[in-house]
Amino acid sequence: MLNLTETPNNDSVGDHLRYWRQIRRISQMDLALDVGISSKHLSFVETGKSRPSRKLILRIAQALKLPLRHQNNFLKVAGYSSEYSEEPFDGQKMEMIRQALQRMIDQHNPYPAFVVNTTYNILMKNTGFDLMVSFFLGEEGLKVADHAFRLVFAENGLWRYIDNWPAVRQFMTNRLWEEAAATQNEELISLYREISQQHQDSAMEIQVDNDLPILSLTMEKDAIRGSFFTTITTLGTPLDLTTQELRIESLFPADEKTKQLFSALME
Repeated sequence: MLNLTETPNNDSVGDHLRYWRQIRRISQMDLALDVGISSKHLSFVETGKSRPSRKLILRIAQALKLPLRHQNNFLKVAGYSSEYSEEPFDGQKMEMIRQALQRMIDQHNPYPAFVVNTTYNILMKNTGFDLMVSFFLGEEGLKVADHAFRLVFAENGLWRYIDNWPAVRQFMTNRLWEEAAATQNEELISLYREISQQHQDSAMEIQVDNDLPILSLTMEKDAIRGSFFTTITTLGTPLDLTTQELRIESLFPADEKTKQLFSALME
């Protein structure tokens, strides 16, 4: 099982390399084969006997499937400048990306869709999302709908209207744990610790609809029910930290009643 421990202050390339090899559970020999160098050469890099070139650092980082943010950090530890920039999401250079994302989530109306960054802050949302939140939480809910997990898990959050909440809770916390463990992102680790402490009194009896290949989400309020399944979309071939960490989460109707419900809400 992967550890949820914040990335240590690695003082050397070897420490950094060893740390991520352990996280990825890959041997020196297997990593050397992936990188295209001898295991002896990789061992010398890890023990500090050999100083790797910038190109080799990037090859190792990519073989370890490190996020761009961690690739930059690996380069920094080795004494090299960053390879990837980080543009502010609301900056001028990201305007084209923002416009494309807005078109994508608007096309998903009347069903909910929203854009999050790697720590699940909600950056953009469509009308269907606002309709869903305002229906279940009221207009006040829209004022606090800025974080995907907290919107669900907060004391006055959406969890109160979710059928089979224990199963959904476990699904969401497991997903968050996997992302935190894989990326060792300190904010995700902190979020996981926060979220996993909530609703611990929920009985963890998981009931999954075997007729579906995914875990569906059903919410009900005042005898009105909506059933969904979700998808996550990322941007391909990113060359920037911000772009790589963007995701579109889309809720699709799982039955005809939900289709009719959201079509009516849009009128």
